[in-house]
Amino acid sequence: MAAPAHAQEVEVRAFLSPEKVGWGAQFVLNVEVRGAQQADAEPVLPDMEEFGQYLGSGTSSSVQFSNGRTSVALTYQYRFQAVREGVFEIGPVKVTAGGRTYETEPLSLVVSDTPAPRDGIVGAEEDPADGIAADDLFIETEVSRTRVFENEAVVVEYRIFTRVTVESYRISMLPQATGFWTERLEQPDAPEVERVVRDGSEYLTATVRRVALFPTGSGERTLEPLGIEAQVRVPNRRRGSFDDLFGAFGFADRRFPVTVASRPVAIEVLPTPAEGRPGSFTGHVGRLDVSTSVDRNEVAANEALAFRVDVTGTGNLRSLGAPEIDFPDEFEVFPPETTEKIAPRGGGIGGSRGYEYVLIPRVPGNVTIPAVEVSYFDPRSRTYGTSRAPPVEVAVTGDAAAAGAESGAVRSAVEPIREEIRFIRIGPPELRPAGARLYATAGFWIVLLLPLAAVAVAAAVRRHRDRIEGDVAYARVRRARRMARRRLARAKGLAAGDAAGFYAEVAGALQGFLADRLNVAEAGLLREEAGRLARRRGVSGETLERLFGCLDDCDRQRFAPAGAGREPPERVIERAAALMADLARELSA
Repeated sequence: MAAPAHAQEVEVRAFLSPEKVGWGAQFVLNVEVRGAQQADAEPVLPDMEEFGQYLGSGTSSSVQFSNGRTSVALTYQYRFQAVREGVFEIGPVKVTAGGRTYETEPLSLVVSDTPAPRDGIVGAEEDPADGIAADDLFIETEVSRTRVFENEAVVVEYRIFTRVTVESYRISMLPQATGFWTERLEQPDAPEVERVVRDGSEYLTATVRRVALFPTGSGERTLEPLGIEAQVRVPNRRRGSFDDLFGAFGFADRRFPVTVASRPVAIEVLPTPAEGRPGSFTGHVGRLDVSTSVDRNEVAANEALAFRVDVTGTGNLRSLGAPEIDFPDEFEVFPPETTEKIAPRGGGIGGSRGYEYVLIPRVPGNVTIPAVEVSYFDPRSRTYGTSRAPPVEVAVTGDAAAAGAESGAVRSAVEPIREEIRFIRIGPPELRPAGARLYATAGFWIVLLLPLAAVAVAAAVRRHRDRIEGDVAYARVRRARRMARRRLARAKGLAAGDAAGFYAEVAGALQGFLADRLNVAEAGLLREEAGRLARRRGVSGETLERLFGCLDDCDRQRFAPAGAGREPPERVIERAAALMADLARELSA
């Protein structure tokens, strides 16, 4: 229970309230300091992430008079949500007070599958009969299917069920979705409340979060729990004369926070079959249709031509890369510009994704852009399918010699003008000493070296461009900061009217910056893999902890209900910018 330590009338102890909780319920780690009005620093807590999700903290103080002496006590209260069953040891808490450091003794916490009736209420003075039961308020995870193929959509809904009055709630613990690509599904700001009857009892229920998950690998995957902290109002069952008096005016109800969490759900992920797999299959599960078009079928040599590929269908379209196209050698091809329109469709995700290429024909004649095909695996029929767009004919006009000469010529906007009249010079003459040598003047050397400097600069620029075109890693590192700043600027514009979009842009800027600096694909990058690669490149654990903490805050605020307290957007952007600067410095070391 308590672990005292004495030195110069200072006593430090730690205790739990309660010592036994149910899954998803709240427990409080109390650190009491007696004999000092304040500690020299915040107490240092042991690592409790294995079984507890941090919710918040607070302090309280008390003064006692006994035998003419005054005793001062300061209590730090740290609230956690139990997220794993079992018996766990909480290590010593370090407290510095009065210039000395004290350690409390370890504590034992029991997390059971059957919560006590007073789950979520802290305070020994309450009557256990006044608590709420485990089936009064809980969260369930509803999944569309528990056996899927790789990259097949699993629609997940987290629903709250309550028989007590919930005035407000906030998401205290977001699932990490390790091993899944997450796509948020739209839902109203104010959840739609329904009445249902379960086991003979009537509940109010609402969906608090809805996502589509795409497993990125085969094997067994676990959907981690989602936790909420709700402000609950219940009638006061122990009324005295004053309670009866104020009860008539509605002041007899009690309000207190209650924490609950959903149960983990196991998902079995099957690999797509190897038999019958087309050569153009890249892992997409769903259905796809492809079409191609050009802005014109006749174009002059050395003029730009727009070639567009549109892919429509269902499934994880955001991770769908551009199809492989073997363009003819007569074309100079530039990387495509990608556009997308993706939205929930039925029980998953659907929409379109477009790739627009800029082609420049260099040789006249009739040129054929080959057929474009995309393959997919249909989980309903358990068969592979291929969609194919026919070839496109383009007529390139012009003369080959003229086109080549034009492509190599340097046009000038200034034409020579014959001087018909030479004007009389009326300005003062310029005199120089007799016998002066031209090469001894500064101007001579400037004129002589200027072309060499220009050639050196042009060569450096050319090497830089060649490296950007040929070295993807170098190009991504060079553009990382620029792209991140652009996304932060876009996030700043969304801060006033679209809170969810603001936090999504900030998180995307951080993830994209890290992916570019590590030269890995941002799509499907797992947190563990990113941390391992970053540590190998020299990023400190403290910086990674700040990065993942900021990403967790962004995810938490994206899905938080309307009206929840949020950090000022300016502060969030400052944190993100500071993190990018630290990552850039440590990755460049």
